[in-house]
Amino acid sequence: MDGYVRDLFTTGLILQRLDYDVYIANSAEDALRIIEAATPSLIITELALPQMSGLELLVRVKHDPRTRALPVIIYSSLEDPDRKELCRVSGCTAFLKKPADPAALYGTIQTATESMPRRYMRLRTLLPVHVGGTPPAGGMSTEYVSELSENGIFVRTLNPRAVNAVLPVTIMIHSIPVKTKAAVVYSVPMSPGLFREPGMGMKFEDISATDRELLRNVIKGQIMKDVPAK
Repeated sequence: MDGYVRDLFTTGLILQRLDYDVYIANSAEDALRIIEAATPSLIITELALPQMSGLELLVRVKHDPRTRALPVIIYSSLEDPDRKELCRVSGCTAFLKKPADPAALYGTIQTATESMPRRYMRLRTLLPVHVGGTPPAGGMSTEYVSELSENGIFVRTLNPRAVNAVLPVTIMIHSIPVKTKAAVVYSVPMSPGLFREPGMGMKFEDISATDRELLRNVIKGQIMKDVPAK
């Protein structure tokens, strides 16, 4: 939640592009009503809010047995060290200064909400890819990268390769071929009633520093696209 409309829009947009479901509120009072109706996994709040402050909201959340375990991240433009320390002793999970790099924001959320936090941002996308290896009977179908990080990919395919296979991979990004080797970590077969796209998760085993930097910049560029500069 945020009392600044532009920051509320910007943070919500970034979080949605990081594949989070987001409820937004511009006051602590509205936030408490949302929390009462549907308990979230995480609260992110600015300190400067129209009526009840973000610090007061934090104290309310941490003193309510129903919400005490909820992680609260303070995401603020204020730079008062005393206020920051007060937030810490009041139970905030982390304190981030606006505007935070999206990778730092993502890492902080992952640490706060996941038992095994991801290190790298993931981008939902649709990029042509060629994966080596012989697919199962039925022949090669068109394959795409539907999730991209600088550490690996999810390939949408009807013909996932064998788990643990290390295969050559070529991803086309803005007409630039990114060539690497990747290991199949898991596969998702086509199955009736399965509410997930079929394919395979792959982890990069051999990728150049230049190509990793390209992926990092593409991911950040897409996440920050049309986000107003401070």
